[in-house]
Amino acid sequence: TPATTTTTTTTSTARATAPVRYKATYKISWEEVETGQHGPPTECQDTLATISEPVTHNTYGRNQGAWMKDPKSTSDKIYVADYYYGNTLQEFQNMEVFKTGRFTTSYKLPYNWIGTGHVVYNGAFYYNRAFSRDIIKYDLRRRAVAAWTLLDNAVFEDSSPWEWREHSNIDFSVDESGLWILYPALDEEGFLDEVIVLSRLDPSDLSQDPGTTWRTALRRNHYGNCFVVCGVLYAVDSHKKSDAKLAYALDTHTHTQMVPGMPFVNRYNYTAQVDYNPREGVLYAWDNGRQVTYDVKLAYGDP
Repeated sequence: TPATTTTTTTTSTARATAPVRYKATYKISWEEVETGQHGPPTECQDTLATISEPVTHNTYGRNQGAWMKDPKSTSDKIYVADYYYGNTLQEFQNMEVFKTGRFTTSYKLPYNWIGTGHVVYNGAFYYNRAFSRDIIKYDLRRRAVAAWTLLDNAVFEDSSPWEWREHSNIDFSVDESGLWILYPALDEEGFLDEVIVLSRLDPSDLSQDPGTTWRTALRRNHYGNCFVVCGVLYAVDSHKKSDAKLAYALDTHTHTQMVPGMPFVNRYNYTAQVDYNPREGVLYAWDNGRQVTYDVKLAYGDP
């Protein structure tokens, strides 16, 4: 559509007027850097060129929830976590079965999830344990907890940092390079302010590497949803405005921050989840009880 073919993330930037103090582990700069080239396909360093309008696939469950596929699997299985709080993950054999509303199997989790920031990755369900700073890896094949860790630097509050107040402080993402986590932490530079950080996660044991942890400029209650594509974090400015925009981007390859300004349509005015599937090259979203997808085009990787 015209709204999605005229905007790119490669030229539009916003520069800060004051320097940012940060720890060495938070690799960030407010200045855009021209890298001159993009990495090989195994190390995706591309940026979004367009996001399509949403395509509605089903109407299922409550107004808040999350649906997803496993990007490391070739199956068509769909996983659904209905509502922002619960302990039953539903599995549907494929889209046709999902549209009937009858799940193929279900998983009774030993601990409840909270929020809608979960993902399924390489045969496991990753989620935030309700009312805690704990993150859990639940092995779907073994139906057992495979890893569990405490985010000891996370700021734990009853309110969510996201505009739509998803009840959780923690958001998982998956892209071409693996598993990510986004959450508010305490800035240890000396100001003791809250800062929202993006970090790569080891999917086997949920450990973090300080060398792949970035301090973002995101602020509580100012953004609707976030997702990661090709190592770039994107934030939508609203979960309910039909004519929302991508209001923030952090490129972890060049350590730059931008304001893409790309249109993002919240068709049903209550988008509670947005997640990228790198195998399919689409965004999965839960918008007011409707399950929708958005096609994405990359600036250099797509014809």
